[in-house]
Amino acid sequence: MFELSQETIAIVTVGLALAGLDVTSTHGIRAETRADREAWQAEARALRAEAGTDREALGRLTGIVEEVRTVRPPAS
Repeated sequence: MFELSQETIAIVTVGLALAGLDVTSTHGIRAETRADREAWQAEARALRAEAGTDREALGRLTGIVEEVRTVRPPAS
C-alpha cells in the first residue's frame, strides 16, 4: 500500500475545501440572480400594464380632442 505525505494530504484537503466554497458561493450567486430576475420580470409586467393603461387614457383624450375640434371649428 502507498502512503501519502503530510503535505500531500494538506494540499488535497485545502483543494477540497476550496472546491466546496466555490460550489457554495456559486449556488448563492445563482439564487440571488434568480431572485433578481424574478423581481425585474414582475416590475416589467407592472410597467407594461401601466403603459397599456396610459395608452388607453391617451386614446380617450385624443378622441375627446378630435370631438371638440369637429364640434367647434377653429376661430378665424
